[in-house]
Amino acid sequence: MSQDTINNRLKIISDLQDEMHKLRTQYTESLESDPEYQVEQEKARKQRSDFKLAKERVVARPTMRSMDMKVRELRDEIKDHKEMLAQELADYYKETGQLKFTDGEGNEKRVIFSAKVVNA
Repeated sequence: MSQDTINNRLKIISDLQDEMHKLRTQYTESLESDPEYQVEQEKARKQRSDFKLAKERVVARPTMRSMDMKVRELRDEIKDHKEMLAQELADYYKETGQLKFTDGEGNEKRVIFSAKVVNA
């Protein structure tokens, strides 16, 4: 695969993203200028505001705060373990050359690597 091919693909993706952004902007502007949409949007804002206030009152309770903190901790722990698993799978592949393994329940699993472009 040549770098020209990769650069060409990046250009195509960028052009499509630009086109999508323009179309989404036009779509949003059309919605915002529609009178019927504006009336319904205002009703929805009022309902969301009332809902948000009620939710804030409930979430302020000590038991709810405690549960929320536990969920956040668990989410962070899961994220950390997924990152460790990704590294362990890469190491497994380097050591064995195998892209398949059997999990603890006897199910065959397949390792898939993905790549994405980021600015250096």
